[in-house]
Amino acid sequence: MLRFGICTREQYEREAGRRNLAASEISYNLMDVGEDATEEEVRLFESISFSLRTSNGTTRMTFSDRFRDVDETTSRILGRFFAADAALLVQDRAMSHGLTSCEWAHKLFRAFPRAQVEASDRILFLYRISLSNEETFILEPDGHPLQYVRPPFVVSIGHREPLRFPLNHLVSLRARWRFRRLALPEGWRDSQGGKGYKITKICCVHPKARLLAKKDPRFRICTRSVFDRTPGISVLRTMNILNKAYFSPDQLVDGAMAAFESLEPGGIWIVGRTLEEDSTNHVTFLKKREDDWELLERIGGGSEMEEFVARGPALFQEQSR
Repeated sequence: MLRFGICTREQYEREAGRRNLAASEISYNLMDVGEDATEEEVRLFESISFSLRTSNGTTRMTFSDRFRDVDETTSRILGRFFAADAALLVQDRAMSHGLTSCEWAHKLFRAFPRAQVEASDRILFLYRISLSNEETFILEPDGHPLQYVRPPFVVSIGHREPLRFPLNHLVSLRARWRFRRLALPEGWRDSQGGKGYKITKICCVHPKARLLAKKDPRFRICTRSVFDRTPGISVLRTMNILNKAYFSPDQLVDGAMAAFESLEPGGIWIVGRTLEEDSTNHVTFLKKREDDWELLERIGGGSEMEEFVARGPALFQEQSR
């Protein structure tokens, strides 16, 4: 058996209504839309982003209003601890493509007009290596290859192709060999290409988030890790990233320490995850004290990060509401 890929918007429009398309069979080239994208282009962008899987196994399965209950609880908690004219410094890390960050920012700006919101992720762009013979490699910023496109084929090279498609599997293996032969030089990201190939970027940020960043200086988008230390933050949100599926116990303890060291005294940390099976959110709200955390509230079962907060140097002490 073999599976041809979706290489053009016309193909996507024709096939999307007939069957469920996996992002791995849709060319990531089709994510290349501007902030003034049409509704159809936005749907295409979201469709690919929904199941895009990065090299470390993280996914971007997000959608509009995914954190509605989280935003509502956050607004109520922030209203308890901060005045409406407070100049809040807010970070939303691991934003995925940023649509939920954009939605949260709109709500924050209504309640706290002087707030500044930074939305961040490890990957804001993919890099496209286009060869003269219609071959295209799609790479992460660190140079890790994710996808190979040569019409009519679109195959994953970041993860194994299913063995039920043996020809696709062979195309993927050959693509890995071809990519190694390119031997990209140091500093390739800052160039426009080399002999026989051209380098361009594909933006992975949702058009609505890009448009808000362009129009409102209170909202900015940047590259940042959940393990960064940025002291002085008023509110930190890390949803669907710090969990046992992605990181080791030691890394999760480090993630809790990074949150503690980033927040100002009295700052709020919002941490949790969305269950794929029913899209319910399970979130813990923590307030930073001098040398430990105060548990403010939970949604659902709370975050599994509570276990790792307790093991860190900042002792976790649950307080009754």
